[in-house]
Amino acid sequence: MMTNIVFIAKTNLNNDGRILNQIKILNEVNYGKIKFDFILLPDKPVNISLDSNVEIHEINPLVRNSKILRPLIVLEFTFRALMKLIKLKPKVIHTQDFAVVLPVYIYKKFIRRKTILIYDDHEMPNENESFQYRILQRFERKLMKIADAVIYANSERQEILDKELGLSKSSYFLNLPYFEVVNDDSSKLSIDLQKKLNAIKLVKTEGGKVVIHQGALEEERGREKLAVLSSKLVGSQYRIVLLGISRQEFDAFLTQYQLSEDAFIFVGSVPYQSLDLFWQLGDIAVVMYLPTYINNRLCAPNRYFIALKNCIPTLVNKDNPVLFNFTNKYNSGFYIEDIEDVKKLDQVANHKYQSEVLSILKEEEINKFLSVYENFI
Repeated sequence: MMTNIVFIAKTNLNNDGRILNQIKILNEVNYGKIKFDFILLPDKPVNISLDSNVEIHEINPLVRNSKILRPLIVLEFTFRALMKLIKLKPKVIHTQDFAVVLPVYIYKKFIRRKTILIYDDHEMPNENESFQYRILQRFERKLMKIADAVIYANSERQEILDKELGLSKSSYFLNLPYFEVVNDDSSKLSIDLQKKLNAIKLVKTEGGKVVIHQGALEEERGREKLAVLSSKLVGSQYRIVLLGISRQEFDAFLTQYQLSEDAFIFVGSVPYQSLDLFWQLGDIAVVMYLPTYINNRLCAPNRYFIALKNCIPTLVNKDNPVLFNFTNKYNSGFYIEDIEDVKKLDQVANHKYQSEVLSILKEEEINKFLSVYENFI
């Protein structure tokens, strides 16, 4: 008998490695036994292909990206998602983070109590969240308490929230790069991305070194520390490659800190399946989350594990306990606060560590994730 699983999320599915990996892991073991219906509030239009047993149900509210009208957007999504759940009558609902909790909570609490609910907690609430977010987080806590299983992003978050909420049926799933990239052919990239990839290859051909930074240039992600590092690289063989930001963000970053663009290669957004084409050229990866707020303090980002996969030495900030512990445990790199000059950076680039670390981690995490589902399929 086919098991109907509903995934529900607000995300840019094209680049959401966590969700894409979970679907693929389940399909590798259970293909032919399960069907996925994906209720999606898309941050961007879906332009990737999924397995034939995955059907996407996009919900596009009449108005989007308006702070004033956000309560109405939430209400419209809640109503339409609830109607979808009633129509689909899934055996399992896998809820991906707090932005979509309301329709699931109503469905589980008042319509079909027997539905199996898995709650995937991607983020911990920070101390400075808006009033609306705090309301959703209140429902998130209620949903977690009635869930049949809760999956966290790492063991540190699991320990804190299990204790706070009195939960016992929980696990965690690290954001590892579980599968090889689908698109390893650079000719499938856009012309613009091909030019940028070739520019990075040219740096390597001419004996230069590449420092990879993926993700937003936010204060909590070490914006100032990255600016300080880049100022030390002008005129050197090193170039910082920026992935996953807009040109506008990059220009604002250069202006704020009066930086030279010569220290950087701006790439911008790259499809998830093509990220490794850029990462494979890295000599160093910079991964930072400042401990300003609890969610950042306990963050284990996917890009740290992408670096691990490619055996790229990492530069992390000392005051993030998760990244600090990973760095010590896996001997994967150094601390950005200790980089005084290019010579120190050369030591990082020349650092070697064991390549089998990620393979061991992947096997552990896949088995752990499948064990959550084994009684439900």
